[in-house]
Amino acid sequence: MQRKAFTLIELLVVIAIIAILAAILFPVFAQAKAAAKKTQSLSNCKQTATATLIYSTDNDDMFPFGSGNDWYYPNGSWVWSTQPYIKNYPMLLDPQDPKSRAFWPNWFPADALSISYAANSLIKWNGTNNQAVGVINMIQGWYSGPYTVSQTMVGRPAETIMYASHYYGNNIWGMGALITGAPFWDFAGPTVHPQGTPPPGGTPRTGGPYTVTANGQTIVVNRNDRYGSVAVYGNQGIFVFTDGHAKSMDPVQTNPAEGYEPQFDQQNMWNYTRL
Repeated sequence: MQRKAFTLIELLVVIAIIAILAAILFPVFAQAKAAAKKTQSLSNCKQTATATLIYSTDNDDMFPFGSGNDWYYPNGSWVWSTQPYIKNYPMLLDPQDPKSRAFWPNWFPADALSISYAANSLIKWNGTNNQAVGVINMIQGWYSGPYTVSQTMVGRPAETIMYASHYYGNNIWGMGALITGAPFWDFAGPTVHPQGTPPPGGTPRTGGPYTVTANGQTIVVNRNDRYGSVAVYGNQGIFVFTDGHAKSMDPVQTNPAEGYEPQFDQQNMWNYTRL
């Protein structure tokens, strides 16, 4: 009886077909995996915001403050204040976060943890002086407050950011869980906020890489400096707002045309003082 077998040409054709299918399907699988991580991050960020809102309800409608004057979070910060309401460390992590320790000082305790979300602690010039316009602010003496903000003080709850995706973070110190918009603090963690058109007299961003030098190395925080320190999926950051809803969007659209005075800053979703 004659045995049937593949010819070399038939085998090569089959291999070529498999290679073509793999080339088509692998990017689809990668996109599906990234989409799943993005959905998980949205869920985690929203749950973190829900815990913060419950904290606020239990504390006279006030949001926690971002950190004390010493920058040391265990002495007081949103990360530690909300712990009784979170209790689940993975909730504070984005599954895409590489959990880099590039910005961590060498004195950090061994049990320091990575944090993938940062509070809106924006400081900006209001035409007269520097002012805290974020909802979860640092306590500092060189700018005006209030440092703690109540839910009722927020003029546009559905359009005011509470938290955003932010890598290189930590639960101990510095800018590890805050976005202040103060680039001179970048050595303690990337903290620049997104920006489209700069305010009058401001330095325009080029759309090139946003880099920071810390601990003797230069780190590319974002491929596009207009995104600031917001971590992205493609060109979409993860945001949760003070009314508790979360969504992904282009970071630039959270602050497309910043102005000095609040009345000229109507599109800046980082500024709770907008009416």
